Amino acid sequence: MKLLELIRDRLVQRSLIGKRKLDRTATRRELDAVLRDVGERWRALVRAGRMEVPAELAPLVQRAKELEARLEAQERDLEALQNEEPSTT
Repeated sequence: MKLLELIRDRLVQRSLIGKRKLDRTATRRELDAVLRDVGERWRALVRAGRMEVPAELAPLVQRAKELEARLEAQERDLEALQNEEPSTT
């Protein structure tokens, strides 16, 4: 009987640990989404000239601009490739 109680207690504990990990993961994803939203809104305000970029963030903003330009170029290349007719040779 004691062994069954020990096994049950261990299973309950492991289940609780698993649930807490899932809760933590869900909270992390929600936080990531909110931070991404904050960043996108801040970026829009900077682009509109309604906010200044602090000096310590300038390299990150520059990197974001470079990545945006690269993404736009990749999207144009992909669109051109998708619109290209396959050769018949």
